[in-house]
Amino acid sequence: MNNFIDLIKREFRLFASNSVVMAIFIGAPLLYGLLLGAVYSKGKVDNLPILVIDLDDSPMSHRAIDMLNDAEVLTVTVHYDQQEVRKGIITDGYEAVVTIPYRFEADIIQKRHPEIQVEVNTANILPANYGAKAIQVALGTLNAGIEIQSLTKTGMPLTTAKESYEAFSVNYARFFNKSANYMTFLWPGVLGVIIQQVFMLAMALSFAREQEDKTFATEFYPRVRNPWYAMFIKSLPFWLMGLGVLAALWAMFPLFKVPLQVHGMGMITLLAGLIFSVTMMGISVSLAIPSQLKATEVLMVIATPSFILSGFTWPLSQMPDWVVGLANTIPLTHFLEGLRKLMFYGATLNDIWPQLSGLLYISLFFMVLNYILFKTIPRLRTK
Repeated sequence: MNNFIDLIKREFRLFASNSVVMAIFIGAPLLYGLLLGAVYSKGKVDNLPILVIDLDDSPMSHRAIDMLNDAEVLTVTVHYDQQEVRKGIITDGYEAVVTIPYRFEADIIQKRHPEIQVEVNTANILPANYGAKAIQVALGTLNAGIEIQSLTKTGMPLTTAKESYEAFSVNYARFFNKSANYMTFLWPGVLGVIIQQVFMLAMALSFAREQEDKTFATEFYPRVRNPWYAMFIKSLPFWLMGLGVLAALWAMFPLFKVPLQVHGMGMITLLAGLIFSVTMMGISVSLAIPSQLKATEVLMVIATPSFILSGFTWPLSQMPDWVVGLANTIPLTHFLEGLRKLMFYGATLNDIWPQLSGLLYISLFFMVLNYILFKTIPRLRTK
């Protein structure tokens, strides 16, 4: 027991003496959590600048502009000619250009069906989608209003005119993130990325430092004498300190008003699975590469594309099979899918068993690999 306590104390001293590991493990989650929370805290896109080119300058075109201005998402700038429009898009960052044609009102009155041209700036898909939808709703409402008004002028009752214009109605309802809040959707997933990164990097530096300092074979391993015990001793301090990091990240949910009503045991088990699997992965790199710098570089190569490959933003079903196979070897993929189920679908522990199984298989693979590395790499063995 005394040996166990001395070894744990030694690990904490090594941790405190390494400013890089301290910054990664303690500073990075808090800093990134707050920074990214502030970035996405608004949750929804609004006041997107669009340009309306009004070539008609009539009461009807003004009515269309008013409809666009009434949309919460849009902020309208009006020009009455098309000169230097392209330059304005570049300098002012318009998300869309709406061109109301010449003789717009006259053509409507004469039933010639004029066409409003809408050009959406899709350089950034997110504001483009928000802007296009708002424009579609505004102009669609105006179009319906004009048609109904035209029918009533022929003597048709208003109720009948509405029914004649609308052959059927469509009712849209949102479920799972009903407010379509981007912060609620993205931020928890980003926190999962942070947890994966810091645990992997911290563990990658643990054994690598011992090998750099030549203390692994002389000070550490003779006292543990067992690969499994060595992995446990190196991991336990980070698991204990990780509880504080997780508590701090958990506290950020109410800070940024992100709802987190999840199945408690499911969430705890999923987090434990993620942390254990990335711990084993980090140890593998740390054992195989006896350099802190190179171990960090290798893990950064692994971790950098993990969020894109995870299927959190772009669905796995739309990726090639070989990419999906690669994504399933990364713990973050299984964690984020389980997190989505817990946060949005109200899932329980049983519902996320496929994701927990994925994390378990990854953990077992790297545990066996770590044991093999302990037994086969000469510098890790003592006489």
